[in-house]
Amino acid sequence: MFSFTKDQKVLEISGVKIGGQPGMFPTVLFGGLFFKGEPDYKKTKQLLDNMLDLSNKTGNPAIPDFFIKKEEYIDGIIGFIKDVLPKSHPFSIDVIEPSIKIKILEALSENNLLSQTIYNSIHVGVTDEERAALKKYTPEMAILVAFNPKDKSPDGKIEVLENGAHLIDTGLFDVARDVGIKKVLVDTAALAPGDNSGAAIAAIPVIKEEYGLPAGCAIHNVVEKSRWLEDFKQIRKTVDVSSNVNIPLFGGDFAIFGSVENSDMVFPVIAWQDILISEYVENYFGITPDESHPRRKLSK
Repeated sequence: MFSFTKDQKVLEISGVKIGGQPGMFPTVLFGGLFFKGEPDYKKTKQLLDNMLDLSNKTGNPAIPDFFIKKEEYIDGIIGFIKDVLPKSHPFSIDVIEPSIKIKILEALSENNLLSQTIYNSIHVGVTDEERAALKKYTPEMAILVAFNPKDKSPDGKIEVLENGAHLIDTGLFDVARDVGIKKVLVDTAALAPGDNSGAAIAAIPVIKEEYGLPAGCAIHNVVEKSRWLEDFKQIRKTVDVSSNVNIPLFGGDFAIFGSVENSDMVFPVIAWQDILISEYVENYFGITPDESHPRRKLSK
């Protein structure tokens, strides 16, 4: 449990606050939608409503993370966001294909949704066309993925943020600045087991102490790639869910926890961890939890 000497930035998007000293604000939870197959909007509405209800109960903000893998899905997903997501609620868009990134940015702009958008993500694979689109259609916030294929240690993650590790012409911080994105979250890039996967957790306090920026990751990805867990299928989901407690424990601010279907387990587990951390840091460091904190909502 940490308290950082560097002043910690608190970034806000549509009323959701991310960052600060550990124990100050609840861990923000990103739940993924539309990972597999064609979008099932009826089922997704039920899952989204459940996640938002759990967020209201625990105090942990819920960010729907919309995975968009085909251009033909853009209009439907944009319509879903406008019709189903509460007005002005923040969301993130998770796109791999560069050409689709450009199309979705244009669509978000046309639908006046950029002020609610967390762009997931900017990384060393960013293209010139993507940069131009981000500059033209600038989202409110972006996630910078500190993945350095040459050096997967925390130092390597810092290098890619600061100078691009000579993989691109400039660091990811400069990319965000140059396109006009003023609010950035740092994803410490969880990798496969045996590929220095633990550095994603170890880098969280390093990033926060160095820059004072909100940090987190998708540590569940390591669980998904841990093939030996196939021999323990009855406990695999528990391991997947509980892996996320490492993020707040190491001072992190957000967890990209995978499928929204895991919300029923993730929200109470992270709320419990947030409460545990808050009790300690208030007693030891004098960090008072925000009114939205699970400790305010659940510890009575």
